[in-house]
Amino acid sequence: MPDREVLEPDGNYKGLLIQYCQERGLSQPRFSETQHGTPDAPSWKVTVYYGDRVHETEDPIPGAKKGAHQFAAKQVLEAINENRERLLAGEMDVQDSVMPDVVEMTEPAELLEVALPLVTSALTIANERLGTSQPSRYRGVSDAEFSRKLSQLTMQIVRDLVKAADEANVKFIET
Repeated sequence: MPDREVLEPDGNYKGLLIQYCQERGLSQPRFSETQHGTPDAPSWKVTVYYGDRVHETEDPIPGAKKGAHQFAAKQVLEAINENRERLLAGEMDVQDSVMPDVVEMTEPAELLEVALPLVTSALTIANERLGTSQPSRYRGVSDAEFSRKLSQLTMQIVRDLVKAADEANVKFIET
């Protein structure tokens, strides 16, 4: 069997993933591994549990267990970033559980009258979600595109709140 290349991580991806989870109120990521290969030339299949998500490396990672954890964390962060890019590009099948899908309205919605504080709160939540899912230093969209996505998400939050209130028989009062 030929020697396999040992993969060395080029950054502290595990630390970055821990930070990502802490910033979003998720539990600290957990790593588990299964050893493959021989004791003198181990490789590791790593499973990462973060939030309500699970990521498993496709192939065993050769080298030290610590390096395999770093490599798996790097894969998770790359997948998160890819989902962010897809969301901001307007794709609707984003799988990132931290950021909900933004629903495009194809036809005018029924007129919905709500109190301004509800809309203001929804706007704050939407801005936080978009800002958290795509920090400004990574945002590759124009201000107009970000504003469009912000307004869509704000209106979706308002609709969801009104629907949940109706289902729970809660009525909003004007202040």
